[in-house]
Formats: sequence, C-alpha cells, structure tokens
Amino acid sequence: MLYEATATIVLRAFLRKVTANGERVAELTCPQTPFTVEGISVHRCEEIDGGKGNTDKGEEADVKKRAGVRRYSMTFSFNVEAEGNDKVLELALREAKEKAELIAYSLSLGLGYAFEVEDVRLESLQSKDDKELRVGTLLQLNVSFSYTLQDLIPEDKVKSAIESALKLEKAVSEAKEKVETFNELMRVVRWWVSGLKDEDPVDRFLKFYFACEMLAAIKGKRCKEFSDKYLDGYYKLDDTSISCVRNKLVHAVGEDKDKAEELAVSHADEFGSKVLSAIKRVISEEIRVSLVP
Repeated sequence: MLYEATATIVLRAFLRKVTANGERVAELTCPQTPFTVEGISVHRCEEIDGGKGNTDKGEEADVKKRAGVRRYSMTFSFNVEAEGNDKVLELALREAKEKAELIAYSLSLGLGYAFEVEDVRLESLQSKDDKELRVGTLLQLNVSFSYTLQDLIPEDKVKSAIESALKLEKAVSEAKEKVETFNELMRVVRWWVSGLKDEDPVDRFLKFYFACEMLAAIKGKRCKEFSDKYLDGYYKLDDTSISCVRNKLVHAVGEDKDKAEELAVSHADEFGSKVLSAIKRVISEEIRVSLVP
C-alpha cells in the first residue's frame, strides 16, 4: 500500500550569544515560498515565538555562552510506502522515522547546524478510492545553533542548503543497502551533531574528535595521515597535536589537563568546521554523491 504522509517539522535552535571563540552566531532567514525537491515538498518555514529566545523551561536564558532558544517550524510532505495487511501503520511509521532521520542528518550537513528528530506521528485518513489509507505524519526535529558563524544567513542560501540536503537524503537512502560503511558514516554524523548541540566547548571538542577518529578508521588511516589529507593539515593546536589534546583531556590531571582544556575551548568550533568538511568529502567518496565543501 502507498501512504501519503505530511510531515510537520519543528526546529528548535539553541543559540548562544557568542561561540567559544567570542564570535557572534548567525541568524537564519527562512524561505517563504514553497518548493519541491526530489519528491519532498517544503511548504513553510517560519520562526515561532517571535525569536524571544526562551529556554525549554520558558525562562529567559542567563547561562554563560548561551542566548536561549529560538524555534523554527518547517512543513514537509512526502510519500511513505508500506505493504501488507497487518501492522501497516506501524511499518509506515517506521519508514517515516527512518526518512526523518536521514533528512535530519542531511540538513545538519547542508546547513552546519544540529538537526535531531524529536517526534514522528501518523494520523490515518481514507484515500480517494477508499481502499488505501492516507497517512498524515507529524515530524518534529530539534536544531542546535552552536556553530561558528558571523553573518546573517540569507534566504536564498538557506533554500539552496535545504535543496542540497533533500537531494543528499535521496542519495543516502538509496545507498543504505549498497555501501558497506553506511552505518559507520551515519554514526560519524551522529557524533558530529552531538558535538554541535553540546554547550560545553571541551565536550564539543571531544565529540568532534571521536567523529574525526571514526572517519579516519573508515578510510584506513591514522590520525596524522587523515588530518594531512582531509583536514588541510589541521593537526596541531599551537604546538600540541589534536590526539595529544584528546588524551590529556581524558587521562591527564593538573596543569597538563588545564592546558588541554584551554586548547579545546579555543579551537573547538574551528575543529568542528574542519571535521564537517572532512565528513562531506568522505561521504562523497563512499556514497558517490557530490557535496558542497
């Protein structure tokens, strides 16, 4: 059976006033004109709550390096296929969730923000011929703005990134059963997204490092060799290698640990940007899909 699913995606943005490097975070200008990409229609993108910057608890944020929450709502629609007469809605829901995750990963890579699936719900409706079910999907995502950006992101750039993300979602979806490293690549993206969402710059650095280390393993390279090829030689923070910084953060005490934390805080966002570029390049090589660097 073919199910028609309408996905309403709620994006929640955790904006800090400045990044760990003291740079101001960009704002998002949502596309206002509906458009369709690869069978997925984007109907609406708008900011909720007027950008008041409320936290999840409904209070104004006063935490250091955090500017509160800005929420965005986007509406997508797409078709979900499920066959059989038993537990069809369950199968359709599973399909919708899997697609939602891939869309979230693709948007994360396309926009450089952390998108996360919060909820997916199906509401059944009769189809036109009364023989099939039409399913409405409520899909909620979180997006964390914890990234080094300095300028307003214009509408055309946001729209272009969404279009690229939805094309990537299709390519990634088609590669699931064909690419041996698919699950490992998705795990890398999850770690990188987790790093973006983390408000602690030291933890953010560590999660970016884990993503980088897994990428290196996928390509069969040691950290230094991988850094030279995929991170533009980005290997040392001042005079300390990123591997050494990671080891001291995890194992050292006293002055050595303090020095490592200072380096991690200073370089976390820049390192995350380098890892993002590496993720795009490795995905391009493994899945054979072109990604904008």
